[in-house]
Amino acid sequence: MVPSARKVAMVPRAQAKEGAVFRVLLDPRCFKCEFRRACVGALRAWGRYRVIGVRRTSHFCPIIGDEMVVVEVEDEPLLAAVESKVAVEGVTLRYAKVNCDAPCPYREYCTRAPLLEGEVVKVVKVLQRLPCLKSYSLTLVELLPVAQEKQI
Repeated sequence: MVPSARKVAMVPRAQAKEGAVFRVLLDPRCFKCEFRRACVGALRAWGRYRVIGVRRTSHFCPIIGDEMVVVEVEDEPLLAAVESKVAVEGVTLRYAKVNCDAPCPYREYCTRAPLLEGEVVKVVKVLQRLPCLKSYSLTLVELLPVAQEKQI
């Protein structure tokens, strides 16, 4: 797997274990919380992360009614459908959502990946070809966002 940058976040005490994998689900009240930046400010909504370190500090969260523990996390690959011609492990590409409205069991991989249109991503693993009702040539892959260096 591609090494990713460590980020600091907060998770409920039950998830504050090294190796735990979680998805970021935000409540609208999170945006008004004084701890938002420390809690989820460095994370992407619907993103997947793995806990790689647990710190001693915790804060009470009135939204979930539990203690939130400060942890170090790293990105976990995101599942998405891409055109089969670019589904090659190690390839870096600009992500493009698949334009589809078909009622299909794979639709979430085409339209709901928590990635921005045009975002630079790396194909970490090729999983399987997807049967498409619209006859698109699609493959399910694991993607990791590639950090962009700031241009001066």
